[in-house]
Amino acid sequence: MNTKKITTLILLLYSLFSLLNAQTYQEYNPNSERFRIIALEMAKIRLEYSEQQWRNARELFEQNLISQNDFHQYELQYKSDRLNFDMYMLSVIFDNPYINIVQADKIRDINGEVFVELIIKNTSGGNYGLEESLMEDIAGTNLSITGMYNLYISIKDMNRTIISQPYEYHITRLNFEEEYSIRFRLLKDVESAIVSTNYGDRVAEKQIYFTRRQDRSLITVIPDIYAQEIETGQMATFRLSMEYFGDIRQSFTAEMEGLPEIFTWDVFSTQSNVTMSRLVFSPAETRQNYGLRIRVPERVGNNVEFDVPIEFNMLLKNAQNEVAGIAELQIVPTGRVSMRLIVNNLYWKGNDTQEIVFSQIRLENEGMRPITNVSAEIFLPANWEYEITPQRIEILNPGERIPIEIKIKMPSNVLPGIYQLRYRMIGNSVNRNLQTSEIEFRAEVVKKTNVLVILFSVVLSLAVIVGAIVFIIKISKN
Repeated sequence: MNTKKITTLILLLYSLFSLLNAQTYQEYNPNSERFRIIALEMAKIRLEYSEQQWRNARELFEQNLISQNDFHQYELQYKSDRLNFDMYMLSVIFDNPYINIVQADKIRDINGEVFVELIIKNTSGGNYGLEESLMEDIAGTNLSITGMYNLYISIKDMNRTIISQPYEYHITRLNFEEEYSIRFRLLKDVESAIVSTNYGDRVAEKQIYFTRRQDRSLITVIPDIYAQEIETGQMATFRLSMEYFGDIRQSFTAEMEGLPEIFTWDVFSTQSNVTMSRLVFSPAETRQNYGLRIRVPERVGNNVEFDVPIEFNMLLKNAQNEVAGIAELQIVPTGRVSMRLIVNNLYWKGNDTQEIVFSQIRLENEGMRPITNVSAEIFLPANWEYEITPQRIEILNPGERIPIEIKIKMPSNVLPGIYQLRYRMIGNSVNRNLQTSEIEFRAEVVKKTNVLVILFSVVLSLAVIVGAIVFIIKISKN
């Protein structure tokens, strides 16, 4: 008997013995294994054993030493163990799919738009310390264990509202240990946010704080209001929120571009109200609040027109005189509008039958614009009546004074005492409502005394006095 026949006989006997003692392996159950890496090693041992059996059976089948049905049983066992091993491998790797946020940089461009550059990495299964041989085992199949598919990324605020554009970023595939860069535009400027990742049926959310990155140092200036209407002689105040994008400590100076020279201005700290000559920023203090005060003179001259907007820019320049920040602002100077009441007498005294009259009153337009539709408002006790002359002033020109007279009639049953009467004037100028300061009058009311009663009282008093004197004289004689 030659060597080849002996080898074939041994394989035949071994295969028949294995077939008679074939084991039925437990099917994959992801919830039945506590230590999945150990189960994966066991699945690998079973796969190696069944693969060797399948190869031996294939050699015997080619020599017509076993039936096709027997060979199919070996092949079926091998494929089953192959699939079981693949599923255990996937279970180990993707038991806890994990997206690592490598970097999140907040960037603001020169147009003021805010962006976030996000770098993520697929680190799923990395904490198991799998051997490269196990990774190679499954890499030869049609199953891919190195990629995550249909991954959705978004940025949310603390209220779980998406604030990124695009709202969701779709990644078709992210390989194992692969980094991926995404650029979002923030619809809402925030310092920190929630990065939400959706993979399959798993949603993971991480709150992160953005780091700032910029190719050159820039300052974003955001005013609370962009335009103001200011009367001559008054002061406009803009509150400025500034955010610094730079990696070194720097100081900046403020300049005005397009603001008339007759307007004076200064930048001040909103905390201490101290005027600032230079603004200092550093990476540790990226956000600061300042204020800009602009004073409009009483007389603006011929170079500045009333009610015409003046657009100007506040520039922040670095030590190299380069513009690092800009705020576009606007003011509208208007002529001062004001009227006042001039009153010489605020007190009246009389009886309840007299009419209260206040005539020493003047209404003056002390502003620079005409005032129209001027009328009076007077506040009196109940049932008191009044008459004002004139009742309405159609137009009150600048510098003009008009006399005002107020007549007040009291009810017949008024009680004696001191009454307070309040009075003011209201009008309009360029769609603005104006009013004077409120004037308070005092009226003292006394009861009128009957003359006959007074005469009777005097006569009666004299009679009593005379009678007393006569009585005293008679007693003296006696």
